[in-house]
Amino acid sequence: MSVDAKTSLDLLVEEAARQLNICNACRYCEGYCAVFPALERRNLLAESDVTQLANLCHDCRACFDACMYTPPHEFAVNIPKVLSEARLESYERYVWPARVPRLFRGWPGVFAGAVVASVVLVVIALSTVGPAALVATPHGAFSPYEVIPYPALLGVIFAPTVYALAVMAMAARRFWVDVGGDAVPFRFRAVWRAVADSLSLRNLRGGGEGCYYPDDEKPSAARRRLHGMVAYGFGLCFLSTASAAVLQDLLGDDPPYPLVSVPVISGLLGGTGLVLGCTGLLRLKAVSSKVTSFAHMTVKDYGLLVALNFLALSGLAAFLVRDTAAFGIVFLVHMAAVALTFAVAPYGKFVHVVYRFLALVRDHLE
Repeated sequence: MSVDAKTSLDLLVEEAARQLNICNACRYCEGYCAVFPALERRNLLAESDVTQLANLCHDCRACFDACMYTPPHEFAVNIPKVLSEARLESYERYVWPARVPRLFRGWPGVFAGAVVASVVLVVIALSTVGPAALVATPHGAFSPYEVIPYPALLGVIFAPTVYALAVMAMAARRFWVDVGGDAVPFRFRAVWRAVADSLSLRNLRGGGEGCYYPDDEKPSAARRRLHGMVAYGFGLCFLSTASAAVLQDLLGDDPPYPLVSVPVISGLLGGTGLVLGCTGLLRLKAVSSKVTSFAHMTVKDYGLLVALNFLALSGLAAFLVRDTAAFGIVFLVHMAAVALTFAVAPYGKFVHVVYRFLALVRDHLE
């Protein structure tokens, strides 16, 4: 789209700046989150400022509820929606490649990726342990290496993970330079304060009453609590994997691990937290107001929540059937989900973790 030789990005920045300048003149919402104090420190809003403020926004929507200039007022201020548009644009601007092949976009891309990952894992399993091992009757809990040998399993997970980390690192660098992070003196205190904000989800408090989500007129702490379940659940799943690596590679204790062990307890708690949090957020998303939502961002939200939910459910299922003949197939499905989730992480909503954390650090540096 172009109007008077302006691109869609130019028009988006222009509209976001128009609305934010009205906010800067009003300043009624300065206590709700970090966005409005950061806005007050800016007189003229450039593209980089809009990008920074958009990723600093946690979409609590408290400002929309308080604003006297929302539609149908002629000023038509809708900060949650316009910053969601700007945030989505930044997700797509900094990653490589800038244009993902059509085959791998959207739900068709997810399906194609799932098929590819599943076929690769099945071929590896059949060529190493044979078809009989996939449906064998166990004499106790299965070891995952009875389905896929350790070197092959490590390669299947390591390759997409390294790729995703490399792409997100490059995107983070481009974002940091774009928002002027390298133009201010760096202090580690800003990083620790950003970590504290992230762990406490401080900016999801909506000024203290909670997010106006899913109802634009009624605050609730539900979104913050569910978001916490997802974040800490994912952290516990990472702890499960890391502790298993320590037990296996450093202490020589190979899986399967007993019920009372760090990998199993943290994995079960983390997986349960992910399922409860993702399911709850999906329900809130389904009934949330469309006035303050941006449709394309909502699709990204659904994609991340569905992916994490399936990841957790398949992992829990693999644990529940680890002493049955179904383990081989269920474990392959779970590993395919893991590989696919990490491979597409830079191109979905998952990458918002990177940009939002950097936006918090940049804000504290100011």
